[in-house]
Amino acid sequence: MAFLNFTVKDVVFMALIAVAMNVASFLTVPLVVALPIPGIRNVVVAPFFGLLLAIALLKIKKVGTATIVSFFTGALLVFISPSILLFELASGIVADVMGLLWKGAYSKPVPVVVICAVYMLVNVWFGIIFGALLAVGDFSLGWFVEQPLIVAAASAVSLLLGAAGALIGARVSGEFKKAGVA
Repeated sequence: MAFLNFTVKDVVFMALIAVAMNVASFLTVPLVVALPIPGIRNVVVAPFFGLLLAIALLKIKKVGTATIVSFFTGALLVFISPSILLFELASGIVADVMGLLWKGAYSKPVPVVVICAVYMLVNVWFGIIFGALLAVGDFSLGWFVEQPLIVAAASAVSLLLGAAGALIGARVSGEFKKAGVA
C-alpha cells in the first residue's frame, strides 16, 4: 500500500470529497445548531461523512487519504471555529493509523466501513475535547465527565450512522468499479 504517494488526480478527488462533505455539513448542521446536545452536529453529518470518506478510501487506496480529506474539510470550516480543523485532522489521523495497522484495509469494504465508523466516533470525542479546550462550545470538559451518558449516546449514534453511510459508500464504490469509473 502506498504511503503519501498521491497524484494530482488523487488530491483533486480528495478536495472534491471534502467540498461534498462541507456541502453536507452546511445543509444539515444549521438544522440542529440550536439544540444544546453535545455531539449533535457530528451525528447529523455522520451518514454523509461516512459515505463520502468510504468512497475516497476505496478509490484512492492510500494511507493518508483520510487525513488529507479531513484537513481539506476542516480548512474550509476553520473560519467558523478553529476547533473544527483540529478535530477533523485528529480524526483523519486516527483513521489513517487504523488503515496503516490493518493491512490491505483500503482495498476491502469491511475494513473501510469499520474505519469510517471509528472516524465518526472519534470525531465526536475530538470535537468535544477541542471545543471545550478552546472554549468554543457551550460546555466545559467537566460537564462531559459529569454527563457521560449524553456523550456515549452521541458517540454511539454517530458511529452507527457513520457505518451506515460507509456501507452505502462501499456499495457505490463497488458500482463505480463495475461501471469502470473507479
